[in-house]
Amino acid sequence: MHFNRVFLCLLCCLLLCNGCEKASAAHTEAMQEQVCNKQACFLDTLTFLGDSTTAHMLLRAPLKDGKESKQVWATKSRYLNLSSRITYEKIICPENGQELTIAEVAAVTKPARLVITLGIDYGVYYYRNKLDTFGYYYEKLLDAILAASPNTNLILQSIFPVGKNSTVITNAMVDNANRVIAEIAARRSLVYIDTATALKDAEGYLKADYCYSDDGIHLTASAYEAIFENIKKYEAEVRSKE
Repeated sequence: MHFNRVFLCLLCCLLLCNGCEKASAAHTEAMQEQVCNKQACFLDTLTFLGDSTTAHMLLRAPLKDGKESKQVWATKSRYLNLSSRITYEKIICPENGQELTIAEVAAVTKPARLVITLGIDYGVYYYRNKLDTFGYYYEKLLDAILAASPNTNLILQSIFPVGKNSTVITNAMVDNANRVIAEIAARRSLVYIDTATALKDAEGYLKADYCYSDDGIHLTASAYEAIFENIKKYEAEVRSKE
């Protein structure tokens, strides 16, 4: 009888330990899943505004809803020039399909977080010797968006580098414009995301496997994956502004 009691006690202990191990493993797995979901969720909360490199996200970026995503704001032509007419330029509103100004779309959708990547289609080249003008039009757009949607957290992302095949735009032009954008972000206490560095090769060009087109400007799917991975590194900083 004494032996049986001891055996039963040992068996119960083993069963309890096994149950604890399974519960602990399940808890660890759940925590890991929460971390993964949190990272994915952060990207899903972002709205993207920009020129052709942003518009092409609908074709090649790992967006949650793919080509049907409402996260990307773009013009009908997929080009958006940073110029004196920036506040008059019309984009397609993802909520109703209408062509509206950027500020009007902001008023309709009230995005929580808006990532702006702007300048490669026009501003970088045409204002290469007038960086104060580049900055003026850039801030003109920011003011218009905030007037329409004051609670939107604006996130300024660097313009992407260009590849060796780029014959008009140089990376010196891009770097100069990015310094202006970084200064604007610092002065306005906005998050500046330096993605340009993450996309460059050892010579300072857009990495060859990130070049989608012969002009050295437009991006491959792997480039957008790298961009998203880089953006995730700024999650804590973005949240700290809210």
